Amino acid sequence: MRTFHWVSGELTEVQRFINVPMRWCEQYPARERRELWIRSTCGMEVKLVVHARVMPARRGHQVLAVLHRKQLVGLRNLSTGAQVNFVRSDPPLPWRRCDGVALAAQLSVAAGLALADLHLVALAGLATAVLYVPILVGARLITRTLMARAVESVLDTAAQQAAGRPAIRRVK
Repeated sequence: MRTFHWVSGELTEVQRFINVPMRWCEQYPARERRELWIRSTCGMEVKLVVHARVMPARRGHQVLAVLHRKQLVGLRNLSTGAQVNFVRSDPPLPWRRCDGVALAAQLSVAAGLALADLHLVALAGLATAVLYVPILVGARLITRTLMARAVESVLDTAAQQAAGRPAIRRVK
């Protein structure tokens, strides 16, 4: 079971950045990064970063942010009623650059084993290299779909729990 947390309060600052400098294995479908600062009524401030094209809130609005592993996955604007599921609106790509490097390494190992007259082992290595791509991409698509569904239900649950308790809470 996934563990989600939520924080609610006033959105004190939203900054939008374009042309995100990426690390070698990161690829974001959205070329924008937004940094949000949320201040709860108890005075606690939280900075959240999301790579998304859509932002349903602006400074001064009351918001509810859903987090998974310290990453913003959903946002509900309590002032206007708009919400966005970042997993669904800007999903992570199922194929990344580092996957191509891993596939090339697998193929080179299989070729090296074939040259060393270990044909049976090389055939097994080639089979895993061929199956690597569909299994990896399929697993990421299934994970993304299940996560998007979970975020939708957590947004509704957290909105019900948020009434009168603006702090970071765990959502089950």
